[in-house]
Amino acid sequence: MRKIRDKDVEVDDINKKNSELEEQIKQLAMEVAAWQQRAKYNENMINALKYNIEQVYAQSRDNKEGCGDSEVDDTASCCDGGAIKLHLLDKDRKDNKHSMVCNVCKVNEACMLLLPCRHLCLCKECESKLSFCPLCQSSKLLGMEIYIV
Repeated sequence: MRKIRDKDVEVDDINKKNSELEEQIKQLAMEVAAWQQRAKYNENMINALKYNIEQVYAQSRDNKEGCGDSEVDDTASCCDGGAIKLHLLDKDRKDNKHSMVCNVCKVNEACMLLLPCRHLCLCKECESKLSFCPLCQSSKLLGMEIYIV
């Protein structure tokens, strides 16, 4: 009878140790997920910084002064505190599909309105990869898909 009690105690100890190990596995899995999320954030930050460097290089190559250089950049942002107003920048723009091309990939149509700066300058794919506006370099809080008919 004593051997049975000893075995029961041993089984209880093993079960307790097993529970502790399972809890430790859960904590380590959460820690791994946190590190992966941080790595992804850092990767996105590196991509954003690379893009910023490319933009600065392109601006210096084109002898641009920077933000506010282009009438398109100035009028595309309508941060007047009022309702969002989407204006076509000039009469040619209605027919000129090239001017509505994504500012990053230069392939897809720009359909994402960035908030709070209100620039319409990215396609859906590029918007999901950037955390800032490529026109004014302000931080992007939200991107809204805009359907232009």
